[in-house]
Amino acid sequence: MQSSEKSGRPTGGILSARQETTDLRRSSVLGADSLFDPEAQEVDPEAVPLLPKGHHAKAAAAMEAAAMEAAAKEAAAKEAQAGSAPADAVADDKTRLQKMSSYVSSVWNNTPGKPLFDAAHNDKLIFYDHDSLLTYKTLLVMGKSVFCQTPVLLALVYCLSLATIAAVAMYFVPKSSFLDTRRFEAFGTFLKFFISFMLGVYVQQAFKRWWYTVTTFEKFLIAIRQMTFMLHTIKCDPAFRKRVENYCVASGYILNVEVRNAQAVHKRQHRDVQHLLYWLYEQGFLNEEESIQLSKCLQQGSVLSTTRAVWSWIGEFLSQPRTEEGAAIPVPMMVRIITLCQACITEIENLKMNITMQTPFMYAHLLSFLVHLNNTLLALACGLSVGSAFNEINRRHEQMSGHRNTDLSNHEVRGEIYRAFQIISLQMVYLLTPMLYVAFLHIAHQLCYPFGDEAYHLPTETFIARLHHELCQMEKNRKYYRSRVAQKYIKETRKKSKERTDNEEEDEDEGGD
Repeated sequence: MQSSEKSGRPTGGILSARQETTDLRRSSVLGADSLFDPEAQEVDPEAVPLLPKGHHAKAAAAMEAAAMEAAAKEAAAKEAQAGSAPADAVADDKTRLQKMSSYVSSVWNNTPGKPLFDAAHNDKLIFYDHDSLLTYKTLLVMGKSVFCQTPVLLALVYCLSLATIAAVAMYFVPKSSFLDTRRFEAFGTFLKFFISFMLGVYVQQAFKRWWYTVTTFEKFLIAIRQMTFMLHTIKCDPAFRKRVENYCVASGYILNVEVRNAQAVHKRQHRDVQHLLYWLYEQGFLNEEESIQLSKCLQQGSVLSTTRAVWSWIGEFLSQPRTEEGAAIPVPMMVRIITLCQACITEIENLKMNITMQTPFMYAHLLSFLVHLNNTLLALACGLSVGSAFNEINRRHEQMSGHRNTDLSNHEVRGEIYRAFQIISLQMVYLLTPMLYVAFLHIAHQLCYPFGDEAYHLPTETFIARLHHELCQMEKNRKYYRSRVAQKYIKETRKKSKERTDNEEEDEDEGGD
């Protein structure tokens, strides 16, 4: 899909961004291919494109070569299409439609023989087999679980290291087996109940915030669908409607990147909006002048300023819609379109507020402080108990071998050794509990900030691509029904005309008689 106003290559800020880093054209081609045909070697210009996962730096010369190669292929394709038969074009449309339909259906249909997870082109999790989580397969699927996340693994390494140091130090303390660690355990038990309550409340509130974010983003996409439906209903000019659709899809991609940047603390975690604008230009959602104008909005430093700029264009377009017949649009229809446009802007502001307004620092800091304090005390207590138990084993072993005197029998000494081994085993199991606290803390954090590039983040790029696909489907179905009604009207008109002619001939025959 290419814009009718697109011409030439981008200049100014777009050229400078292109020279700085990435071969966007190449990566966008790969993203579009992986959406509908993983084995394809060339991009289909009319297929729904998908924003690639990341932008990797390449030389500007390679970018220019790829762009020139793509332009040559596009020109050759246009020449071949000009000389092909209409039947071939219809067949290509059907094939492309089947590819898009199979992609959308594969997102939600978990057919037998498919893996447990269904991921998008950028490795984000879209669907998982919830029935498998009720079986033993849960123990075999750890790669995408919270236990393999970096903060959880670091907490385990921290506790193991601290416990090892405490155990080694305790082992060399004379008569360390007499050390009583029950007071440490009692204080740890108090912290466990307190932290469990606070973590439960925190995760619950984080889940509510996550659900509000998801529903807000989906309401934004729903309002775009409804607005496009209204433009079809009032029979807007196809070029006018197509341009509004392009703006809406482009605003979705820009909103996704800007919201992600808004929740990122460090600048190195930000996605470059300049590269996104160039990708949107390449895919035909924006033309060169619009891309340069939006790049100027980035210098304002306001949150979601680029997204609001696109919607200001949409508002100007919708204030003076053009119909196919040139007729005036009824006022109720006009009010409904403006209302849907305002609904999109409202959801954008709600999403901005929900992401930028963080949980109060003192509450989040206190909870995180208590979790890590509890993990530290638990690791120290486990280390002291393990060190004391090893010291007990060594001392009892010397008694059994005769190197140390004792009043206990061999049977009693052997029992003490077994109890020491039991203490070591239990303490090693207890040492895994810090992973649970950090795991829930990590889950709550990810629920509060669901936008990003990891597998557990929201697959927003897939949602936007699905929106684009549905808009294309809506246009095809509208055209089909209108052509069907037109054919039916022509048939009825011909039938009535024939009946009228037959009646007139019968009247003439009767008049002649």
